[in-house]
Amino acid sequence: MNDGTDFGYKVRQALNDGVDQLNGETVTRLVRMRHAALDHQSLRISRLRLAGIGNNIEHSLLPWLRSGVAIIALLLGAVGTYYWNAFQDAQEYEEIDSALLTDELPPSAYLDRGFHAWLEHASLTSSQ
Repeated sequence: MNDGTDFGYKVRQALNDGVDQLNGETVTRLVRMRHAALDHQSLRISRLRLAGIGNNIEHSLLPWLRSGVAIIALLLGAVGTYYWNAFQDAQEYEEIDSALLTDELPPSAYLDRGFHAWLEHASLTSSQ
């Protein structure tokens, strides 16, 4: 046992040994005071439970609260990532649209299959 528990047992034993030497009136007063203290403590605990701080509410609500916060954080992260990717895609599309609008070729040239073949051939010859 640790020293605190050992000391508590010794104090309890000393108090129990002295109970036999007390007179009846003192014992009665001590019993009344003990009951009053216990009633006061139970009233305080019931008020705390009504306020939402009690053990029953705390132990049943805390895991749900932690899970809820984790789920909300994950959802915010997923939504943020989605919008970030959409923003990046929009910037890429903006660059492509700007390049197309400033180019001298008409947009119908990009739809021609022969043009795509010519671009591939031109890119192969320029890389050699």
